Formats: sequence, structure tokens, C-alpha cells
Amino acid sequence: MSEDNIPFGTPPVGFMQTGNQQVSLDPPVAAIGSIFETETVESPSLVEKPTTEPQKFPQFDETETLSDYKSQINQTTKYAIFDMFWLINQKFYKKVQPAQNEAHFVVISFNMSFGNLRVSYFNLTNNSIQNNIVYLENLKRTVSGTIYPATAFNAFATQRLSTICLEQLFRQIPGANWQLERPVCKIEKNESKLRFTIADPKNGTYFYDFEDWQYHAFLKALEFTFTKGFELTASQHLK
Repeated sequence: MSEDNIPFGTPPVGFMQTGNQQVSLDPPVAAIGSIFETETVESPSLVEKPTTEPQKFPQFDETETLSDYKSQINQTTKYAIFDMFWLINQKFYKKVQPAQNEAHFVVISFNMSFGNLRVSYFNLTNNSIQNNIVYLENLKRTVSGTIYPATAFNAFATQRLSTICLEQLFRQIPGANWQLERPVCKIEKNESKLRFTIADPKNGTYFYDFEDWQYHAFLKALEFTFTKGFELTASQHLK
């Protein structure tokens, strides 16, 4: 049985609409590859190795900034969202160029209105990092995706897995293109690495490998979703 097939058939009307019924799950996500293809298991480190000189980051052409991202945030100010982690791709510290379609920067946020994690990917531009400061507005946003509590619990509790994140929309709105264009997100996890892939029908497919201390940070965000996150979401609904 394919991991992307729902084993219990189509849910009854009113139970859930995924919004991705016309999007093929396999091709865009599988195009990135899998962490299990050339897997090497190493013991994760909880402490980042100190450096003796300032970090130097590669320079990128600044062709697009965060204007579209800011516009989206301004349109959804009624939602209660806060950032949990801002993460720089560790390859820059190791002076290694990221792979094609590999995110340079990640923002993990929690949406208290809907009780899900939002993972947003960005690329660095010439002015993104100055000394020890990261300027979010100078980053180039690529894609973003969401993780709901059921998937978060599964990914946190399972040592090794490869799963498509299930979207939770309350109803199907006729003619709402945004429902059919929701990104398809995939989590792959082993003992030392977690790869999160976002396949956006409009903006392409991007991935990020959470390793070392960032691996544990992502797991902490997943755990927060179905623990303290439940309380925060409930408090929002009671207002």
C-alpha cells in the first residue's frame, strides 16, 4: 500500500476536505529525493560548535524581498501567530553551498487561531545578514506550509517515518482556487535528521534538513503543537 493512499477510503461529507484533490502528491515532493537514499546515521549534537572567527555568508542577488510575505501577514492580522524559531541553514557555517531548492533560512511559527505550525522558507539576499543581525525584510520568501497536531504527534513520536502532512479545512468552498493550490508538505525523519519538503503548485518545491541542534528544535516545535499549543488555541476560541 502506498503511504499516500488513505487506507480507510474517502472521509464522509462534513468530516474533512483536504483542498488538494486536484494536486498529485508524488511527483512534486518526490522530485527532491529522500533522506533514506544515501543515509548515514550519526549521533546528533545538542550544542553548536563554537567558532573563532566571524561567520561569513555567501552573497546573493537581491531580486525580490519580503513584500509579498508582509502583504499576506497584513491581510491575516486577525489571526494570532507568533514565531518560535528563526534558523539559518547550517551549511553556511560549514562554508558549504546549499543544494538547489534547499532553503537558506527557516521561520517556524505557531498559529494559535488554527492550532498548527507554519514553516516558512526564505533565501538570503545581499542585505539579509549584517554582523550578528538577521533582517527578515531583506530575505526572499519562497514557500510556506503547515503542520497540524495529528501529523505533529506522529512525527514526534515515531523514530523513523516518511509521511505527507494532512491538511485540515472545515469545508469546501466552490471556486476557491486557494484550496486547490494548498502546498503539499512531507516529513521524513530518522534518528538524526528531519527533512521537511514543501511542494507549492505556484512557487515550486523546496526542502530543509534539520540536523544537530536544529533537529531537536524542530521536534520541540512539533511537541509544542499538541501540548501547550492546545491550551493557547482553546483560549483563543473562548475569547
